[in-house]
Amino acid sequence: MLLSPIRAALTGGELLLDVRADELSAISRVMVDHLVATGRLDADHREAVLRALALREDQGSTAIGHALAIPHAYIAELPEPLVLFARLHRPTNLDAPDRVPVQFVFLLLGPSERAGEHLEALAGIARLMADDAFRYEARLARKAEEISVAFDHFEARQRPRLRPLTAPELAALPPEDDPLRFTGSLFGGLRADLKRRLPHYVSDLRDGLHPKALGSVLFLLFAALAPAITFGGIMADQTGGMIGATEMLLATAICGVSYALLGGTPLVILGGTGPLLVITAILYGACVQLKLPFFPTYFWVGLWTGLSRRSSTSAPG
Repeated sequence: MLLSPIRAALTGGELLLDVRADELSAISRVMVDHLVATGRLDADHREAVLRALALREDQGSTAIGHALAIPHAYIAELPEPLVLFARLHRPTNLDAPDRVPVQFVFLLLGPSERAGEHLEALAGIARLMADDAFRYEARLARKAEEISVAFDHFEARQRPRLRPLTAPELAALPPEDDPLRFTGSLFGGLRADLKRRLPHYVSDLRDGLHPKALGSVLFLLFAALAPAITFGGIMADQTGGMIGATEMLLATAICGVSYALLGGTPLVILGGTGPLLVITAILYGACVQLKLPFFPTYFWVGLWTGLSRRSSTSAPG
């Protein structure tokens, strides 16, 4: 079957997670050494395999997209095809056609006279890694067994749906582990997400301090700082000095940190904007005319706006 060698590679437990290498030559060396260490590849063939992989890579990058690279080679001395899966500790740029950094690597070796099986395995790997759900589960996996479960889920999705599954087939299906499922308990999804992400928080903070990230951090700092100061100055003029640059900086910082921790996505505008300035100025003018205290009114208007927005987005239809 098309997926048989891939199933063996993903369910046998002899796969590599979080390989620390940034170049395909180093990645290939780690994977070939693993094959030698586990007895799947004769140590006498190690150098020949590495030379063949380097020669294939010189002909063009084996990164094919979908965060996947498939270094492969024909080796006449090999008696059987070999497939090994690895997930990189950090995605690395390997000149993929879709410009997506590579995080998953399938090493594929095979004897020259079995080129047909080699091409079938290549097609099966490409089909597997084109599945968004499998890549998501494989990225979150913390041990080899979870990769095997992700592959079982993929096969279940590929099963023809022309007939209902029989009771034995239903019983054989792997348990679902959908991270977006409704838990039925208070903050159940949030607790489950924190549990999944907990092993990665130290790495997230350490990677954020990497010199390559410093330029982006400084850029985002000044990108948030400039509009806060600008709109704060204009806001002070429009509100009689009740809201100025200091308040805008503080509000931007509090909202930014809170949203980064709880929002779940960075795709949102935080801080002062033109519409906010206009609404605040109009509200301040109304408070002056009606002789209402500005800050309490501003608080209740903001609270009402947030609650009414929440109600409108959660209402059926």
